[in-house]
Amino acid sequence: MKQWMLALGLMLSAWTLQASNLPFQMTYGEWQQGSVVAVQLDSVQQLLVDDKPLLMDAQGNSVFGIGRDATEVGLRWQDKDGNWHHRQQAIAPRTYDIQHINGLPNNKVNPNPQEVAEIQANNRLVAQTRAKPSVSMTPQLPMIWPTAGRISGVYGSQRVLNGEPRRPHFGVDIAAPEGTVVVAPSDGQVVLVHPSMVLTGQTMMIDHGLGLMSIYVHLSDMNVSVGDYVKRGQLIGKVGKTGRATGPHLHWGMTWRDVQIDAAKLVATAVPPSLTGQ
Repeated sequence: MKQWMLALGLMLSAWTLQASNLPFQMTYGEWQQGSVVAVQLDSVQQLLVDDKPLLMDAQGNSVFGIGRDATEVGLRWQDKDGNWHHRQQAIAPRTYDIQHINGLPNNKVNPNPQEVAEIQANNRLVAQTRAKPSVSMTPQLPMIWPTAGRISGVYGSQRVLNGEPRRPHFGVDIAAPEGTVVVAPSDGQVVLVHPSMVLTGQTMMIDHGLGLMSIYVHLSDMNVSVGDYVKRGQLIGKVGKTGRATGPHLHWGMTWRDVQIDAAKLVATAVPPSLTGQ
């Protein structure tokens, strides 16, 4: 146990040391899997994370995300003199809940060909939306929880069905009665409103700026339209169980470009407010 604690302490020291030598100020986040990192760039002309150029606002603010299984991220930056620098930044690991379920009939594990085609079309639409980030907004961090309720699903968990690993769960699920209010966790622009996706049912996406987008799944009602600008705390929809949902809940997901990040790491409190307000 002492050796394990010593090794962990040395790893944490290494992450802290590497982070301290970088040419920007970290204003939000941490070097951990699933995190979003907000930075203030002072003396940097351009910054790339894993070869993705960062979008910046006029004040030099930017954000980027760290994937579920990342062990390090590659940072490249160009200083004001035009010189390029490189650093591999170590990332703290997390433990994820992996469930093995065997003996399921095939129709409960694999969708039919028609459903597969529809799911692929839905996924393409979401990916195309994420590929057009806004540069006119700067994300507000931390955000607020979009609804009240009980956390019933967490980021990074995964099921292995009949020995076949399924796609990890990339959102946080908040169980609440159907019709519970859903609000915008931060300012942004509505970029997708879909009435009936195969897996996710009534689905909405909001662009918060600089590549950071949120998605809201299984809604029973949507109160905004594509192109609308919403304010933090504004009503955008209601909790439902549309699509493939076993009960009413909100699936809230966050991405930076195509990197799936943990929405629960963008709020100041560990759990959403309770339905009783306690």
